[in-house]
Amino acid sequence: MKSFARPASGGIRFRAIAARTKPFTLIELLIVIAIIAILAGLLIPAVSSSRDRARLASCVGNLHEVSLMHLYYADACDTYFCPAWDASFDQWDSSSNHRGPGILSRIVPDSSATKGRVFECPAAKKELYTNLAWTARFAGYGLNYLLSFPDVSSQPPNYRPCRTLDVKFPSRIVMLADSACFLSGSDGRPSPTAFLYNPTSGRGGYADFRHSGSCPTAFVDGHATAWSKFTPRPPDKAGWEDRVGYLAPDDSIYDPFAE
Repeated sequence: MKSFARPASGGIRFRAIAARTKPFTLIELLIVIAIIAILAGLLIPAVSSSRDRARLASCVGNLHEVSLMHLYYADACDTYFCPAWDASFDQWDSSSNHRGPGILSRIVPDSSATKGRVFECPAAKKELYTNLAWTARFAGYGLNYLLSFPDVSSQPPNYRPCRTLDVKFPSRIVMLADSACFLSGSDGRPSPTAFLYNPTSGRGGYADFRHSGSCPTAFVDGHATAWSKFTPRPPDKAGWEDRVGYLAPDDSIYDPFAE
């Protein structure tokens, strides 16, 4: 009687697995790569959109907090709004050297350099800081100039300051918004500014709708929102007509004395 050697069971399993396993063909590999590319194409815009929404929400929150600082300043200063700038060329958000705390910090401790990031639009840093010599340390949010100087032709030291009691409709009058200006001698791109001018002034800063067509805006009553009503400015800087302009076609939401 013949005897047959029995192969090791591990060898049988290995041959069975090897028999069932085939390498990828080139077509199958290309199909997998195409599927991954399609999924990436769907995912990347969603991630980018989520990041933009997060920046918008952060910016609206910043402006709400800064608007409360201005109201605190007014409460401490006989209801007078913080001036946009003063005779020493200090701005509300920075000193005259553009690197230190400004007028607001004299009354509101939380507006000092230790809390400075609240004055930084998360989109402005990346896109607008092209001329650091003229850019304040914390810039990108503009204070409604008419809350400091109701007549734009009047400037420190000869100006008539505005009080919170003068504002007839505080929920309708803008206090702060994302802003930008066009500096002479620049490369044509907007730069951050701490001032927000009204349409009839003929001057910029302008409102900057840099958050995918929205402009975070805070009002005198302290509420903040993502403003999307865009009014074009005169087309003096080609390429920015759809982004940098005004919050309204007239002074109705800028003028604190508007009926």
